[in-house]
Amino acid sequence: MAEIRTLLTLLLIAGATFTFTSFRYDASIYECGIADQTPKVKMTFENEHISLGKVKRGEKRKFDFVFTNTGSEDIEIDIVSGCDCTTLDWPRKPIKVGQKGVINVIFDSTKKEESETVDIDIYLKNINPKTGQRILKIVEYNFELIKS
Repeated sequence: MAEIRTLLTLLLIAGATFTFTSFRYDASIYECGIADQTPKVKMTFENEHISLGKVKRGEKRKFDFVFTNTGSEDIEIDIVSGCDCTTLDWPRKPIKVGQKGVINVIFDSTKKEESETVDIDIYLKNINPKTGQRILKIVEYNFELIKS
């Protein structure tokens, strides 16, 4: 009889645990007003990685990272940074929902010694509601250095 009570108690505890965990919710989603989990800030890039192919040392290349604001609020870029070899220009005004934005890049291979992948860090003024920090998006380009 004691074995049956122990078994029933264990089943009751297991059932209660299952019920509790099945009905829990992520409070942070509801507190931030994003219960539908649709990203408020979303940059959709045509290409997040650009390959420049073979580049002669001393050569400069111009190219663009093009994106569309596919979120539900304006995107404001605070700063865009890369390595010393990279000159960057970006939109200073907010990019409205549905609009395109362009980050212009000039790569100067003069001081490069080897092939490399270069990160471009895009810091937004928009804040991630879960972390309270500025949103960071990273895109990249690479090149194969040809020494001549």
